[in-house]
Amino acid sequence: MVLLLLAATSAWAQATAQINGNIADSSGAVLPGVTVVAIQTDTGFRREAVTDETGAFALLNLPIGPYRLEASLAGFRSYAQSGIVLQVNSNPVIKVTLQLGELAETLTVEGQAPLVETRNPAVGVVMTNAQVEALPMEGRNVASLIVTAGAAVDTGNPSSRSLTQTRGIAIAGGQQFGVAYLLDGALHNNVYDGDNLVLPFPDAVQEFKIETSSQNAQNGYKAGGTASFATKSGTNAFHGDVFEFARHHRFNATSPFASINKATGKRFDDGLVRNQFGGVLGGPIVKDRVFFFVGYQGTRTEQTPADIVTFIPTPAMLAGDFSTVASAQCRAQGNLTLPAALGFTNNQINPALLSPAAVKIAKMLPTTTDPCGQIAYSQTTKPREKQPIGRVDWQVNTAHQLFARYQLATTFWDPAFTNSGGNILAASSPAGQSGAGGRDIASHSLAIGETWVMSNTMINNVRVAVNRTSIVRTHADMFGPEDVGVKMYSHVPHYMNITTTGAFSINTGTETFSFYKPNTLALSDDFTKVRGNHQYGIGGAMSLSDWKTESNVRSMGPISFNGSVTGLPLGDFLLGRMFEFRESTPFRQNITQPYMALYGQDTWRLSSKITLNYGARWEPWFPQNSKDKAFYSFDMARVRSNTHSTVYPQAPVGLYYPGDPGFPGTTGMKTVWSNIAPRLGLAWDPGGDGRTSVRVGYGMTADFVTGQFFFDSRSAPPFGLEQRLTGALFDDPWGSVGRTNPYPISPTSYPWASALYPLFITVPYDIKTTRNHSWNVAIQRQFGTNMAVSATYLGNHMFNVWGVVDGNPGIVTTPGATATAACTAGGQTFANCTTSLDQRRELSLLNPAVGQYYGYLDFVTDAGWQDYQGLLLSVQRRLGGGFTTSANYTVSRCEGLISQGQGPLNVATGYQIPVSLINPPSEAEAQKVYDADKGRCDAWRKHIFNITASMESPQFTNTTARRLASGWRVSGVFRGSSGTPLTIQAGADRALSGMQATNQRANQVADNVYGDGSINNWFNASAFALAPLGTYGTSVRNGYDGPGFKTVDLSLVRQFAVSSSNKIEARVEAFNAFNWFIPGNPGVNLSSGTTFGRITSFSTAASP
Repeated sequence: MVLLLLAATSAWAQATAQINGNIADSSGAVLPGVTVVAIQTDTGFRREAVTDETGAFALLNLPIGPYRLEASLAGFRSYAQSGIVLQVNSNPVIKVTLQLGELAETLTVEGQAPLVETRNPAVGVVMTNAQVEALPMEGRNVASLIVTAGAAVDTGNPSSRSLTQTRGIAIAGGQQFGVAYLLDGALHNNVYDGDNLVLPFPDAVQEFKIETSSQNAQNGYKAGGTASFATKSGTNAFHGDVFEFARHHRFNATSPFASINKATGKRFDDGLVRNQFGGVLGGPIVKDRVFFFVGYQGTRTEQTPADIVTFIPTPAMLAGDFSTVASAQCRAQGNLTLPAALGFTNNQINPALLSPAAVKIAKMLPTTTDPCGQIAYSQTTKPREKQPIGRVDWQVNTAHQLFARYQLATTFWDPAFTNSGGNILAASSPAGQSGAGGRDIASHSLAIGETWVMSNTMINNVRVAVNRTSIVRTHADMFGPEDVGVKMYSHVPHYMNITTTGAFSINTGTETFSFYKPNTLALSDDFTKVRGNHQYGIGGAMSLSDWKTESNVRSMGPISFNGSVTGLPLGDFLLGRMFEFRESTPFRQNITQPYMALYGQDTWRLSSKITLNYGARWEPWFPQNSKDKAFYSFDMARVRSNTHSTVYPQAPVGLYYPGDPGFPGTTGMKTVWSNIAPRLGLAWDPGGDGRTSVRVGYGMTADFVTGQFFFDSRSAPPFGLEQRLTGALFDDPWGSVGRTNPYPISPTSYPWASALYPLFITVPYDIKTTRNHSWNVAIQRQFGTNMAVSATYLGNHMFNVWGVVDGNPGIVTTPGATATAACTAGGQTFANCTTSLDQRRELSLLNPAVGQYYGYLDFVTDAGWQDYQGLLLSVQRRLGGGFTTSANYTVSRCEGLISQGQGPLNVATGYQIPVSLINPPSEAEAQKVYDADKGRCDAWRKHIFNITASMESPQFTNTTARRLASGWRVSGVFRGSSGTPLTIQAGADRALSGMQATNQRANQVADNVYGDGSINNWFNASAFALAPLGTYGTSVRNGYDGPGFKTVDLSLVRQFAVSSSNKIEARVEAFNAFNWFIPGNPGVNLSSGTTFGRITSFSTAASP
């Protein structure tokens, strides 16, 4: 429920567009020398041009908004056309006919700009100011409207390292960090995660445009598309509004996953209380010369949803009785017999054999009466947000325009545990979500722009952006491993991280104290010259980014239990049989990275009906530079030749560092100078009337990895130490596997000799950057004054996509052996296959003396690719008669290999099958291994359907009818799509290679993979089986569909006129107005008997 109090009308922005056209007399003869003037009616801004010998004119770099176009030539009547509204990056072509007569006579016409694009081959959609103001937006986040443009998928908030308002958007098969954001023409991307910085709230946004595929050479930086936003600015009249939006849980539907209130017999609601309030004001400082615009939005939220479902140990389990939880009553896979070798008899065990530390923790958990251990719990969060914005525009003279805009966005909340009554479950975020920890975030964005009109045919634009962001995570003070008797050292006191597959978790590594502080200084310069039938453009962009980070994701020693020992994850927990124990020193980064691009392009009007666009963009890639030289690389040739580092002589043979012979500078990679991207497009106006166009285009673009990509590299010696233990015991992780605890360590005196089997992630120095071919064919037709339809074919092929591979796997040559039994590798027999993982690694088998200093040795490959083919159908009706709508439907296919460019580097989401760095295969053989991971793209939905619409009631002449029926407006957004591609995970290291359980897949053993479609039976569990030990799963990556979704958001508005220039607006909004159930994805971990195939949450796309 939303209530809005609004006064006055909106103000116009200053972003850029241009008007092109032709002028002829009544016989059709072209008229050179005609003076053409465009006047922005709200500010008095003027721009003048003169037609050339073909009667053509171009008015360049015009601020968006309403215009009057005037044309005059001696011997002809003057011409004036009003009603032209320029939108962001639009290129309307206006044809003018002058009539013979006196110059003092003026022919005035009313006419809007054409809807058909006849110059630019790119595919673009504008979200107008009327739509931004009218359409309902959950949380008033303008970024939520991007996906309504078509062919776009919202993958959600990227991570806890991101701004909370950030959305990961993938357009037309692009990567989810592949969109370049511009705010008032200045760079507005967060260099750290590659996505958007905070966008202004709706009252401060004029409009925005989304473009993709075959963009001109001026656009780059990202391969997926460009999102150009324009803020409002002042005019010659004062405009403004104040608003208050209130939302309360009493109007929200309850979640079917919420627990039941025993007092009422009804389910608990989500407890949401949100207030968003503020206002904007714009006007003149000096009439026709200097204007201002200021605004503020504050948000106060409190929420205690009761829709988090998990499983905890039952009282029977704590008493040693596992018979119920191991039965078909609690397991989709049927009855399970627990191992007698561990002390079980008829699925019962002596409680004295349980882990003392695990029992202590279990007793701290809330209790449940469910025989399977299911429990629902809630988290209370209280975010506070502030967002001021200000802008000044100065028309210095007819040749120079300046503007400056500053925006600050802050977010703060305490950890959920602090507000949740001491429930330790509340300290952990549900799978795929974040927010259990606290946040203290500030994002600054400053843009300064100058437009220099050198002549009627030459214009230069300069934009400077300064973006500074600080994201600080905080966590609650609870208890740590030492507090429950675990023999280990934690770098984060009184904090514990336990993950039990398909069951409860305590805290999350991504919610520990950490900070991420990226900054970017960016400059762009664009020069445009019109000469005859050509519009030339040259320019470039450059930026310098730096970021400092500290993360404690694994500093507290994350512990995971996955059921690989007993068959029950909760059984492994209570017996203290860890799947993996992983600990590292804090990760710290101090990185800089430059960016540079140069381009040249030409829009060549071959005839009145055909326009050719061509150009090229040079976009070299500069690797990240570590200020403290904390990069390294691995070379197997150095191992074979026994070549040690000269910088760190004690380092294991095979490693080399900045300063060593052959190491590329302080980056570890070579600069890629050869990134030249051609662009080519053709636009045909077959009728010559601007009402039909056929456009074809091709373009190549680069897509660079984000700032956080190399995040995990800081865990390697001597900059840090990360250790992974498998098969260790909870109460004594190090002692149970015969190891000495190496922590704490001093960064200045790294314990090379005792730091066994650490983690390394290496990147080839000559790795190629990701590139993308895009092409399209579009047909567009305008009907009448306000309606246009289009059909567009979109194609993309992305290559050299980066992904992570295990290069030093554990080897086993006895498939079928149990994990805890003996196994053979490299001619050696190991008594326990699990605890011998590090000894079974390839490098250890080759040379144990060297191999003991290498555990996980992962590397990055550029062998990935993605291929997208899609059809986009759209209908647009411009505002007229009080009604406007836009609808689009996309059907597509997308497949490829692993895509991990957003980072951080993590083999857990990388390739399933290792590729040896020790005995590397040929390139062709390696590619066959990679191709085993071929599957549908992560950020892809086969069907996407969007509708936005707004309708206003007419102004009736009858007084009674006007009072009752005028001033109403109803608006809505419909979104629907097919489901997310899903991978069926083994949930355990079936290959015995050490690969993480999330990466290994199950086998498909039956054709009927889906259940009855209910929330408890989405997948048919009997259609899948774990791969035999020592082998890799054969099911297809992303080969299975999650549930689709559809939702309708509605807004009902009534305006009450206070005076001729002021009004009050009452507004009611309903999100998911028809209360359609929007399920989240089902559990895909086959080893989790409690959650596999079950849906236990709403989709993140859902709005209760």
